[in-house]
This record gives sequence, structure tokens and C-alpha cells, in this order.
Amino acid sequence: MAHIYWELKEIPRPAGSYINKSDGRVFVFSSGDAPVRKSRRKVIGHATSETMMHPNDTFRYLFPNLWNEHYGSGKLPEHILHSGLYALTLGIGHETGLYQILQNVYGPLYGNILMDYAMYSILERSDVSLLFPDRMAQRVLFSKDCVSDSWLSDFFQNKISEDDNAAFRSQWLDECKRRGVTKAWISIDGSNNNCDAAACGLAEKGHAKSRKNTNIVSYMYAVNAEDGRPITYTVSNGGKVDSKAIQKMAAILSSHGIEAEGVILDRAFCTHDVFELLDRLGYPYVVMLPSDTFGHSQMVAQHSETIRWRVPYAVGEKGLFGISEKKRLFHGHTEEAFVNLFFDASNGSQRALSLISKIVKATKVLKAEIQKGKRPVVPQALAKYISLRQEGDTLCVEHDYARWQKDMDLKGFCSIASSEDFGPEEVDRIYHLRDSSETQYAILKSQLGYDVTRVHSTPSIQNKFCACFMAAIIRSEIMNACKALGYATNQMIREVDRIELLLLPNGTYTAIHDESARAKELLSLFDIIPSDFDSIATEVNNRLSSSMTSQVRVKPSHEKQGSRQRGRPAKAKATAPTKPKQKPGRPKGSVKKATPAQQEEVAKRKPGRPPKGAKTNPRQMLRPAGLRYRKPNRLRSGMYRLLSIPNTFPSPRSLS
Repeated sequence: MAHIYWELKEIPRPAGSYINKSDGRVFVFSSGDAPVRKSRRKVIGHATSETMMHPNDTFRYLFPNLWNEHYGSGKLPEHILHSGLYALTLGIGHETGLYQILQNVYGPLYGNILMDYAMYSILERSDVSLLFPDRMAQRVLFSKDCVSDSWLSDFFQNKISEDDNAAFRSQWLDECKRRGVTKAWISIDGSNNNCDAAACGLAEKGHAKSRKNTNIVSYMYAVNAEDGRPITYTVSNGGKVDSKAIQKMAAILSSHGIEAEGVILDRAFCTHDVFELLDRLGYPYVVMLPSDTFGHSQMVAQHSETIRWRVPYAVGEKGLFGISEKKRLFHGHTEEAFVNLFFDASNGSQRALSLISKIVKATKVLKAEIQKGKRPVVPQALAKYISLRQEGDTLCVEHDYARWQKDMDLKGFCSIASSEDFGPEEVDRIYHLRDSSETQYAILKSQLGYDVTRVHSTPSIQNKFCACFMAAIIRSEIMNACKALGYATNQMIREVDRIELLLLPNGTYTAIHDESARAKELLSLFDIIPSDFDSIATEVNNRLSSSMTSQVRVKPSHEKQGSRQRGRPAKAKATAPTKPKQKPGRPKGSVKKATPAQQEEVAKRKPGRPPKGAKTNPRQMLRPAGLRYRKPNRLRSGMYRLLSIPNTFPSPRSLS
């Protein structure tokens, strides 16, 4: 029997159905020309009484109208839909041109699925498709419906191809060029993921990051070193050497007219083949040298004491000292480059103190165990500094002080090779641009969950890496915006995701405008304003109510709002002085002038105090020039004492 919906309410038994009295099953006879008793029975549920029953899946298939009458046409809409991350991703997709490229290459259906999967990776920091339906069911998606994990597995396996991904990379490179990435320092880095898939043609033995003897898949990213935005990527078999992988990357960049101002590489790319390739391509380079490289060893032997704490060689203001000299890089090859030797005083001191602490602590532990009568074991990492020597019946701890001192003196030194004589300060600045690629790899591995390859076929792996690259584009835009605003990226992703649409009793969604000031500030950088959530709610309602809706998601159009600076707005400077509005009453310190009629009336007035109720004091109106009064608090109430009175002016007493 199919699944019985015991969790749903009981419904009346349909006409023409029968009950099996032995087990309570409700069934109908299949229609056809055969007699009823020879027809096949189809069980449609389980009876609870003579007239009521619980239906099963067969009932839902045979009686869709009755099912809709009792249970509705489908799954009940979610009470809450989170719309913030959708709005942010929609703004970024249109701002960068990413969404339009996905529509052009993959079409509306698959392009929307890839945007949804990018949102899922950013939000959950995972690439496990099994969790997708549960995590994204309560969020506004680019797709009309939330797909299942099995649908996603089939999508990555069969629905898109590497040819589609190549077209996407090509159009994205054209978009990068349109946005101004025509000549820039390119930071290139790679990684090796463990891959236990037996059916994958990319999985081969190689140098696994986990140091395990397992198959790996290699991938390489090119990042604009100035702003950290991803440019392109490649996926290759795990056994391919870096020099061949970087050659493919260089060919992709040059074919789209993106000239590399230079290439920044870490010490993993420091091989003769890579340097030979870069020289042949004419790419300037800045490459970190491993400590066992011939060029680094020569510079340390000749110049370590020259620059150690020597102020003439100071680079910047953080205790970095450097010197540059043209040297041969490898012992067995003749090519030369400018080797920049650096001494980081702060880093070197910390590492030297850490080494001293480890050796001293290990020595104390070894001696304590010897005193207890045990035979201790020297830690393998410290075996070159500490050894045990037997003297008769006594076990002693000895140190190789020469080796210890030598390794301490080397702490803080590193070398960076450059194809041109940039000088130590400029080389240090250029190499630190590589932090952008390191940040991108942190995003791929820890923020998007792509540190392990979990899929089991070549197309699935290629398509998953392409989806990862799309998610990296979106998250790098969020990261750069949060960095400009001074906010934490993951915290802002969670804060924006809390913006909601609420389901009303009439079955429609409405936007809840409780956006935080920080979320508004971040969204405004991608031309998303609070009123756009009302438009999103309208679009979601149209998806649910109408069968004629477009799958292409359009960002609400309006005049782009400029981002307001944090803090109190500055006062606008007046172009011309304006007279302030006068308050009711006479301004303090002003003197009311008497009219000619009032002056004539005062002149005719006889000596004596003005009559009660007079509105104007004639003495104040006709005060002679130079007349000065004392302050009222020094006089008796109602009396004025005149100072500096002209001889011709009558005294106050005579006036009264």
C-alpha cells in the first residue's frame, strides 16, 4: 500500500469505493471493459468508519479534485520568507553584470538555479547539496520553486556542460575588461582538494594539502590584486605541475585582451619551469622564494648582518629592513633575478622567543621524567636541538647550541624575487597585494565550504567549481562593501538575511520594514532601497497567483541613491547671508524711536510724572546723546540716577 496520510484529517469515502472488512483498506475497481469482479483493485486509503477514511498517494493521483477540495491545491506557503539576501544578491548580480551573463549562457531556469546555489553557499558556508531544500525553503529564491537535493545532483551531473562553463568564463572576462581590468597585477594561486571519487578523470596522485596518499583535484584562481575581485579560474587533474597550469591561465587572460602588469606568486610556484615560462611570456613577476632556494641562501650569507636592525635599510615604519641585489636563483640554472632580502624584526623576535620557549619547556619535561626513573623521548620537531646521552648510570640532556643559535639568527628573514629592479619597498608593497588572493582562497575553503571535493564524476566536479566561482564573485563584492563601511562580512550577511516577508490571512505576502541602519547602508551600495522589498513582495505574490510569470528577475528601477557618509550630516553653507526670522516682541537692547507726533506731544507736556497708563516713556524717547544710566539692580525700584548729565538738562527730581 502507498503512503497513508495519517497526519492529515479524515475525509468522506468517495462514491464507488469499497471497504475490505478484513483489514480496513478502501479500494476501487479499475475501469475498463472487463467485468467488475475481474477488474483490478486499487487501494486508495484506510477506513476509519463506514463513511470516513485516510487517503494514500493513489487517492491523490486518482481523485485530484477531491484532494484539492479537502487539503488544498498544494503545500501551504511558508509563514515567513526571508528576502534580504535575495535582494542583496539581485543588486550585485545586476551591478556586476553576472546575472545577465548567466541568463545568456545557461538560460533563465538554470541561471536562476546557479544564483540560488551561490546564495546557499554564501549563507550556509557549505557545498553539500543534501542540505539545500531545508535551508532555502523559507527564502525568496531566483527560481520559482525550491528544488530537491536529487534534482541538484542530476543538474550538476547532466544539465550543464564544461562548454557552457567555458562560455561563462569568456563572457565574465569580457565583463571584467569592460569594468576596467585591462592591465593589473594578477595574483595567481592554486590548491589541491582530496578526492576519493573513482569515476572522476581529474582525480590523480599529487601533492595533497592534507599530506595524505590520496587522489587530488587541482584548481587555480586569478584575482585582480588591486581589489580582490575574481577574474577567472581553471580546474585540472591533480598530477599537473604548476608551470603547465599557469600557462593555461596566461593563455586565457591574453586571449581576452587582459594584459598582466605583473604576476604575483607564492613560494609553491618557485620552480625553474615557472620562471622560464614567465620570461617567455614577458610577464613581470614577484615571487616568494623558499628558504632552501640558492638565491635566498646566498643573500642571507652575504647580507643578513648588513640589514639586521640597520636603520639605513629600513623599509616603512613597522620594523622591516631590506636590500636588493641581482642573483642567480637556482644552483643548476643560469637565470638571474633581483633577490630582495627582508628582515622582519617583529616577526623574527617573536619566532625566536617561541623557539627558545619550546626548547626550554621540553628540556624541563625531559629532566623531570629522568628524575622519576623514566626514559623520556625527545619530541621529533626538537630532535635537532636536544639529545639524550648516557653517562654511566645517569641519563643526561644535551643541546646543540650551534644549531640552535643558527636557526634563531635566521628567524625573520625571507626573500622575494622580482623580474625588475623595483626596490625592496615597492616589492614589499606589490607582494602584499597578494593578500587579495589569499582572502579569496579563505572564502573558497572556509566561507563557501569548497575545501573538500565531495562529488563523484568529472562533469559534477567541473560544474561545482564553476558554481563556487560565481559564489566567490558575489561574496567578494559583499566583502569589499563591508570593508568600506567598516562592518564584519559574515555578521552583515546574517543581518541582511533577517529581512522578511510576512504571509497575511488573505494568502499574500507583505514586506516587514524593520531593516537596520547598517543593512540599509550596505544594500544602498548596490542600488537596493527599502521600497524595493515591496516590489519583491509583489513579485512573489505574482509567482504564487499567476501561471504567466517570467523567470527573469528584474531589479526594481529607480534613481540610484548615493551612499551617505557615516555621522551627522555637515551643515550646508549659505550662498548669501539671510536675515534671521525675528521673534515676537522687541529685540533685547533695541530702542524704540518716537514718531514726530509723539515728540510734539512730549514737548507740550507739562513738568511732572506721566499720567498712569501712558504707553510711552518720554524720557526714554528723548534721551540726549551721551546719556548713560546705571544698571537697574543698583537702583531703587522705579528710580534712575543719571550719570554725565549736561548742564542744560534738567535733573530727574525736577522732572518728577
